[in-house]
Amino acid sequence: MRQVVMTETGMLGSAPYIRLRAGPEGPAVEGLSRWQSTPAPGGAAIGMMRGAWAWDGAQLVAEVDRFGFYSLFVYEKQGEVMVSPSLLELVAQGADTTRDELALAVFHRVGIFINDETPLKHVRVLPPGGRLVWRAGRMEITGGAEIPVAQRISRDDAVDGMISLFGQAVRRILTHCDGPIVLPLSGGRDSRHILLELLHQGRAPEACVTFHHNGYAFNSEAQAARALCQRAGIAHDVLGYARPRLADATRAMALTGLCADEHAQMMPLHDYFAQRDVIGFDGIAGDILTNPDDWADDFYKLAEKGDYRGIALGMIKGHGGVISRSEWGQGAGPVYSPGRDDEVLDHMGRAIAQYADAPDPYQMFWMFHRTRREINFVPQAILSPARQVFTPYLDPEFARFCLSLPYSVTKDQMLHDDAIARGFPEMSDIPYQEGFDQPAAGRCGIGHKWRNLQAAWQVSGALRPERRLRSTLGWVKAHPQLTRVHGAVYDLHQLCLDGLDATRARDIQRLAAEFAHMSPARLISDRLEARG
Repeated sequence: MRQVVMTETGMLGSAPYIRLRAGPEGPAVEGLSRWQSTPAPGGAAIGMMRGAWAWDGAQLVAEVDRFGFYSLFVYEKQGEVMVSPSLLELVAQGADTTRDELALAVFHRVGIFINDETPLKHVRVLPPGGRLVWRAGRMEITGGAEIPVAQRISRDDAVDGMISLFGQAVRRILTHCDGPIVLPLSGGRDSRHILLELLHQGRAPEACVTFHHNGYAFNSEAQAARALCQRAGIAHDVLGYARPRLADATRAMALTGLCADEHAQMMPLHDYFAQRDVIGFDGIAGDILTNPDDWADDFYKLAEKGDYRGIALGMIKGHGGVISRSEWGQGAGPVYSPGRDDEVLDHMGRAIAQYADAPDPYQMFWMFHRTRREINFVPQAILSPARQVFTPYLDPEFARFCLSLPYSVTKDQMLHDDAIARGFPEMSDIPYQEGFDQPAAGRCGIGHKWRNLQAAWQVSGALRPERRLRSTLGWVKAHPQLTRVHGAVYDLHQLCLDGLDATRARDIQRLAAEFAHMSPARLISDRLEARG
């Protein structure tokens, strides 16, 4: 039976939850006594994110997958506990909304929540391999990331290991994958590797789908994906129509429980899957498992010196540069939580230092904080309308193998390229997105601008009615310090938190549901038919 993992709540229905309160005559229970995000074929041995809980009348047990990539939110205060895949649902059910100011200060500076933190002091997510047990008013949570030991391995053997273990990961999934597959395909390595392995194992997707926001002119990512699909003879849908950004940001904010500053750009993908009864795959963690990013080498050297605070500072500067206007460069921290820089650096430094014994501490931090706490909402929320979503890079054997590779093997950032080229030489001549020209950004017409204005009017009316006109104009104007896109997202996040209570939570859920119903009907701007 099809089961939706996360929904845009409100008119579409509330998210699942359970509440327990100890009392003299036994615990009072509300909500669902038993729930799981999706069936777990093959148990924990395949690449799949999962959350679940069960109440047997005396004991509540809640669990997440071994890497903790499924965000299951837990509220606990004065003997009361609630669990839900939606933070907003916990608030709608009466959770204390006292803010976690330090967690928010980190979010303003690096765009993520770290450890198991959320915007709210009394709400956390379960840790990697997390298990919550509540009985007679007492709660215990266990779990945590395993610190790998660096293996002794040559670069050549590392490439072969990636090829064989990833093939094994996909094979395990396919033994439990009953239904048509649609694969989100980017211009990078992670989804390409999934596609090529599916083809190798004789299970071609029904279609691949790529989103971009450039109208009919393919950006470099769509060009790379199309070239691959043409060679393979697979249908390829491109979602290129312009969208009302603030409406999609509101929907993404609700889906991610106010825990991410990304994913608005991916809402066309959410709507695409909502129209189909298919199985999805997602390449989450593929990049981080083979080498984090261009900053990795500098951060690795800082880790060797034990300078974890320095790594945190580099991350803050990097994120600030991405989201700021060129004349500002300082990010959102000084705007939304000024005066907390030292506190944030110390807090982040301690979080990174817990991986000091890992082969690459920065890789482990990025894996279990940004990838686990923000990118995870792609398979958990954006692709939630799919019947099931498989995440082959989270196959336990494959992930542990990659996390235990010595930095000397991954530092050139070519390990994944080499594995794909060796494993699938017949496709090695097709460039990744870097090999295609990036066209100029398409211009939006008056109709698109009008839809954006309408979205701003609706958001202001729902969340700031007393200043509706001024607030609407504020969405339209460029942000003085941050880029237009990022400024709107951080302003929206702040607005959602202002006065957050049960009524405000329902207002956010309802607004997101309204935007979902009003979503543009046109999704596919270009389609390549499968070769017969």
